[in-house]
Amino acid sequence: MMNENRGDNIRLKIAMVIDAYDECKNGAAISTKRFVNLLRHDHDVFLVTTGKPGPGRTLLPEFYPPFVRKVMKRMKTPLAFPINRRLRKTFREMDIVHIQFPFLLAVQSVKIARKLHIPVVTTFHIQAEHLAMNAGISAKWFIPGCYRMWLNFIYNRSDLVICPSKFAEDELKRFGLTAPSVIISNGTLPDYKPAKNQRQKDWTSKFIILSVGRFAPEKRQQMIMEAINQSRNRDKILLILIGEGQMREKLEKYGNMLPNKPVFLTLQSEELIYYYTISDLYVHAAAIETEGMTILEAMACGLPILIGNSPKSAAKQFAIDERSLFNYDEIFDLVEKLDYWVENPDQLEEASDRYLEYSEKFRIENSYRQLVAQYHNLL
Repeated sequence: MMNENRGDNIRLKIAMVIDAYDECKNGAAISTKRFVNLLRHDHDVFLVTTGKPGPGRTLLPEFYPPFVRKVMKRMKTPLAFPINRRLRKTFREMDIVHIQFPFLLAVQSVKIARKLHIPVVTTFHIQAEHLAMNAGISAKWFIPGCYRMWLNFIYNRSDLVICPSKFAEDELKRFGLTAPSVIISNGTLPDYKPAKNQRQKDWTSKFIILSVGRFAPEKRQQMIMEAINQSRNRDKILLILIGEGQMREKLEKYGNMLPNKPVFLTLQSEELIYYYTISDLYVHAAAIETEGMTILEAMACGLPILIGNSPKSAAKQFAIDERSLFNYDEIFDLVEKLDYWVENPDQLEEASDRYLEYSEKFRIENSYRQLVAQYHNLL
C-alpha cells in the first residue's frame, strides 16, 4: 500500500498499464516509453503489458478482437487479457496506477486498483473515431456508445484524467467526463532540435514535404498526394512519408502518378530527426488527433508546418497563422497553401524561427514535472 505523507522528493512506485509496449509504434506507446524512461531516473516504474518478459514487468497474454485482428497485428498493437491475480499482486505494492489504453485491461485495472485504494490515473490517448475509422464502422451509435462505455468504466472512475490538449479535454467533457482532469502535453525530447544536415544529391533542388504517421485512413496521406499532383509546382515537390500501416501498398501505388515518386520509410523515432531537419515543410492532414506528437517534433526542429483544421483534431492548435492552416476537407485550399510555401522561401525562414520559439513550451521536461506533481497531489 502507498506510503503516507509523501514529499515531492520521495521515490514513488508506479504501475504503468499499457496493452502494447515493446514493438508498438503508435503515439500513445511512444509517449509512454519516453515518460517511463524519465520516471525511472527518480522513481520505480513497473510495466503491466504484453510482450517480452523482464524485470519490473507483469506480463499478460495478448489477444486480438476478430474484426480488427489483421490491422492490429500489422500495427503490432495487441490487447492484453487481464489476469486479476497478477494485477492484484502488482498493484498491492504500488503508489500509483497509471493506465494508457481504454480497453479491457483498463476496465479491470481500475476496478482492482479502486478496491485496493490505490490512486488511478488515466491518459486519454485514443479517440473513438480512431477505432471507427480503422475498423470500418459507420454506425452512428458507435462513437457516442464507445465514449459512454469508456467514461462509465474507466475515465469517470479515475482519480485523475490526463489530456494531452485542450481539445482532448473538451471532447471528453462533451461526452460526460466528471472526474478531475488536467492538460499535460506529450512533449518533445531535447534531441529534437535544428541541425544543418546535408541532403542527398538528387534531393538538393527539390522542395521536400514531410509527413510522419501511421499509414491509416485517418492520417489522409492520399490527400497530400492529390494536392501535390494538382500543384503548379508539382515537378519541384518531393514527398517523404514515414510510418507503417495497412495502407502502405495502396499509397505507394497512388504515389506513382506524381512526377517525383514519394519516398516511403519506416524508421525508429530517433532516426526521424534527420528528415525533420532537411525538409522544407511538414504537412499534417490527419482527421483525428488528440495532440499531434510529430507536429511537436517538427516544430522543435524548426520545420514550418501546414495543418488541416479538422473538427476532430487537436493539431490545429499549433498553427501560428492562417498560412499554416488549410480547410481539412477542401483539396483546393491545401493546393493553394502548398503553392504559397513553395513560392515564398523567405516566409519559410521566418516561420521556422517562430515555430522554434513556440515549441519551447512543449518540451518534455515541462510535461514530466507536471506529471510528477500530479502524482504527488493525488497522494
